[in-house]
Amino acid sequence: MEDLSVYRKQIDEIDSQLIPLFERRMGLARKVAEYKRVNHLPVLQSGREAEVLQKAEDALQDKQYAGQARQLMETVMELSRAAQHKDLAGNQPPDSQEKIDFSGRLGYPGVAGSFSEMALLEFFGRSGQAYPDFEDVFAALARDEIDYGLLPIENSSTGSIAKNYDLLDAYGFYIVGEHSLRIIQNLVGLENASLEGIHTVYSHSQGIEQSAKFLSQHRDWETVHFLNTSISAKMVAESGDPSKAAIASRRAAELYGLKVLVPEIQDSRMNTTRFIIISKKLMETNGNKITIAFTLDNQSGTLYNVLRHFSQKHINMVKIESRPVPGVLWNYRFYLDFDGALYMPDVAALLESLQQEASQFRLLGAYRRSEAR
Repeated sequence: MEDLSVYRKQIDEIDSQLIPLFERRMGLARKVAEYKRVNHLPVLQSGREAEVLQKAEDALQDKQYAGQARQLMETVMELSRAAQHKDLAGNQPPDSQEKIDFSGRLGYPGVAGSFSEMALLEFFGRSGQAYPDFEDVFAALARDEIDYGLLPIENSSTGSIAKNYDLLDAYGFYIVGEHSLRIIQNLVGLENASLEGIHTVYSHSQGIEQSAKFLSQHRDWETVHFLNTSISAKMVAESGDPSKAAIASRRAAELYGLKVLVPEIQDSRMNTTRFIIISKKLMETNGNKITIAFTLDNQSGTLYNVLRHFSQKHINMVKIESRPVPGVLWNYRFYLDFDGALYMPDVAALLESLQQEASQFRLLGAYRRSEAR
């Protein structure tokens, strides 16, 4: 057996040939980009890439390296596409992107005084049409009763609102904005109510979950899940029953003539809900956050192959969520948020790669990230 240094020298000689060839190939890829620009052709041409992969495999004398050869050429072509996107983008500044006009009819779940209405007021500067439940907002947008809907999607204490992820998929709408709202839960009741006389507490499931520690101190109380925190407050006011209380906002208490029995009962002082603004139209804005949805074949390594692109392109993945695919046993749809804008070459290349690897892929939104307060 030869000395290790001999093998390493031979590898170095091969590398010295590979790098100039790689540089030459990248140069030609950029010339191809210019041709595509002039002739209005897309960067990704799947038929051509499949042909390149097959040629690489056919050129092998030792077929045991077929998988590695395909992976090598896939990486080379991915780098080529990224270079082409960069040239075609031409360092396009964000200011040249479409601006969002948020004028139009608005909808939110609940009634006046709900946290959703408070988020709507902060984001749009005005209120809108109230709807009883989350899906009612989606249905109103589908019927063109409203132009934008606002819905909660995630809470810092209790996690994602799964139903709204499912509704995004079912209705096929887009996310065009988001807003973070500090959530302060209060126990509210009638003017003549007392803490000792409370028997039943009403609220949305999120309000109850976010106040679990407080409620654990009153195990004799019955907790009843209701459509919305503010609807709960309204129901308590209309009942005239001092043994009933609600978990709701201070604004809801004021609107429905209730008093705050115990303020700030939420488990965390940092309790915050992130709301999304939905629309029928995808808006390619000067945003800095993107949401996508995709499904994968149930095979080893498919999720890794998707996620590695974020590390390779130094793109920050903010959140990933999975939801069961209806009608398909043990298969999941992934929802993923990441930092970036559609005009950025690396993002364009990333999205192109993900479309190739996912069995189903959908761009759900490009919008401005809400800063938590």
